Order: sequence, then structure tokens, then C-alpha cells
Amino acid sequence: MMRRLVIIILLFACCRQLQAQEADSYLAPWNRTRWVGEEILIPPLRRQAREASSQPDTADLIIEEAVKHLGKPYRYGAKGPKAFDCAGFARYVYLKFGIELPGGSRPQYTKGRKINDTKKLQRGDLVFWQGREASGHIGHTGIVVDVDTLTGRFRFIHAATSTGVIFSYSSEAYYARRYVGACRLIGDRKKPSTPLPPKERKKRIRQ
Repeated sequence: MMRRLVIIILLFACCRQLQAQEADSYLAPWNRTRWVGEEILIPPLRRQAREASSQPDTADLIIEEAVKHLGKPYRYGAKGPKAFDCAGFARYVYLKFGIELPGGSRPQYTKGRKINDTKKLQRGDLVFWQGREASGHIGHTGIVVDVDTLTGRFRFIHAATSTGVIFSYSSEAYYARRYVGACRLIGDRKKPSTPLPPKERKKRIRQ
């Protein structure tokens, strides 16, 4: 009898432990109130927000497509898929999602909605720089991969003249002094956007 009682107690304790672990795994990503733009993601909404963020949206799919071409060579005027120039790369990626862009950086900059504040950039936005001569004319296009919403610094993917398709950072000296602006073609994202953790922010600022 005593042995049965001990077994029942042990089984009950194991069940309670499993329930606690399941609750912790659900609450862990949302255990603090977080700022989302100018709104607060409050705890009662954490489940819906987590479920929504687990579903890929158009911006995620655009970046997924772009990343497939990392390492492909740069060739002036090339529009893919074996080689790209910067505008050809953006055009090729967006065309996969039914959005047709012009073949040059300058006309691409006239499309979509202008985003003047880099803190408000989001994945999939197109970003633009002056060309090598820094003459004031648009000469380069990239696609935003992620953004630090506190500093406005961002990482982007593009076809660079010397290296082909790579990731770069807006804080790199060459791009920081030539940046012109951005445009959005796919609408505002519904996913939460939060600042990078301090350690990650410092790491990316040094890039």
C-alpha cells in the first residue's frame, strides 16, 4: 500500500513539473512588457503576438529569396539569376512576389512610399545611396534585412561591385556618408518590431 502511495505521489510531482515547464516555455519570450513602435505589447496579448510573429510575411519571404543568392557575382547590367548589378538584384527579388521594378537605382527610388526616418525602416524596404562619385545622384540599391529601432542603423543585402551579393551595414563609412533614403513597396508589417539588445547593438555599430 505504501509503495503504491509513493508511486502516485511521484507521478503527480512529475505531471506538475511538466506543466510548469510548458508554461515557462510559453511565457519566456513575453515575460516583460515590450515597446512596439509607440505602443506597448501588453501581457494579455502575448499569445496572439507570438503566434503572429511565427508566421512568415511578405517581408520575410523577400529576405529569404534574397539570401538564396548570397555570393553570386556582380556584373553591370545583369538582372540574374547567375549574376546581378545592384538594381537588377532588387528587381529580380521583388519580381518573385509580383512587384515589377525598373532596372535602374534612380527610377527605383521614385517607387513606393518614402521612409525618411531610418528608425522606422522595416525588413524588405529598399534603401538607396549615391554612386561612387558622390555626385548626389542615386547610384546604388539595397534591401533592408533588419533594423535597430533605437539608433536607426540597419543591415542590408545587395549586389556590391567588388564582392557580389553580400550583407553590409549602414554604419560602414562608405555607406554612411552616401546614404540618400528609402522606400516601401509592400505595406507596413504587422509583426512586432523591437530594439536590438544592447550587446548586439554595440556589435553592429562597430561593423
